[in-house]
Amino acid sequence: MFSERKVLLVVNPISGDVDKDEVFEIVIESAAARGYDLRIYTTTGEHDLETIREMVGNIKPERVLVAGGDGTISLSAEAVQGADVIMGIIPVGSANGLAMDFGITGSLAEAVEVAFGDKIVGIDAVCINNEISLHLADVGLNALLVKNYENSDTRGKLGYAREMLKTLSEHENFLVRITTEEEVIETDVLIVIIANAQKYGTGVTINPAGDMSDGRFELVIAKKLDFIETAKILAGSTDFNPEIMRVISVEKAEIECLDKEAHFQIDGEYKGLVRNLEAHILKDYIKVAVP
Repeated sequence: MFSERKVLLVVNPISGDVDKDEVFEIVIESAAARGYDLRIYTTTGEHDLETIREMVGNIKPERVLVAGGDGTISLSAEAVQGADVIMGIIPVGSANGLAMDFGITGSLAEAVEVAFGDKIVGIDAVCINNEISLHLADVGLNALLVKNYENSDTRGKLGYAREMLKTLSEHENFLVRITTEEEVIETDVLIVIIANAQKYGTGVTINPAGDMSDGRFELVIAKKLDFIETAKILAGSTDFNPEIMRVISVEKAEIECLDKEAHFQIDGEYKGLVRNLEAHILKDYIKVAVP
C-alpha cells in the first residue's frame, strides 16, 4: 500500500544543462526515505499549467517539488496557488535567480533536502497583465537580452556574454509613463524592472530593498548604464542618483510605453513586445521551503 502522504515532482526536461536523471534518482530516494508516495510530471510546453493544477487537485500532495528555472517555478506556483501545498525548489534552470534569493545554491542533494525541510515561508507574487511573476520581470534592455539568448545557439556564460554585447548594440531607450498611487513619472528609460525579489539569476543584486514577503514590490527605473550606480547596487546601497536610477516601492503600478513597443519578460521567459503593463501585488501567494 502507498502512504497517504504524497509529493508531486514537476520537472522541466529542457531547462539548463543538469542531467535530469540525477534529479529523478535523488528525489525518488529522498521521497521513499520519508515515506512519501511520489508522483512525477514532466513538462511538455503544452497545457502544463492546467495539467499541474489538475494533478494537484486529484493527488492532493503535501508538497510540490519543482526542478527547473524561474519560469517553471512561477508556472508551478500559479498551478498550486490556493491549495494547501508547500513548494520546494530544485534549481536546474539556465537562470535560478529565485533559488539564489532564498540561498538555495548548493548541490542537487542539498536542494532536495531543503525542499523536504521544515523551514517554510510565505511569499508574495506580482500579477502583471494577468500573468504571475514570483521573481523579476522587466521591460526594455534585459527582456531583449532574454529574447536574444533564447534564440541563440550558444549557452553558458560565454553565450550570455556574446548576447549581451549584441543586445547593447541593438537596444534603444524608450519613453514611459509610470502611474502609481503616489505619483506619475514620465521619463526616458533603458529598462524598468518589476522586482519582487533582489537578484537576477547571474547573482547580480538589482533590488537591494527587495523582500518577497513584505506585501510590496519595487520598480527599478534605469535611464542609462552607469558604473557608479551599478556599484552602489552591488554594494547594497539604495542611495541612487535620481537622474540615472530610481527605485520606488509600490503595491500596484501601470507602465505605458509612449513612443514605441518595448520588449518584455517575466521570470526569464520572453513574452514579446508590449505597450502597456498593469502590475499589482498578490500577498501571501504561496508557501516555499527554504534553508
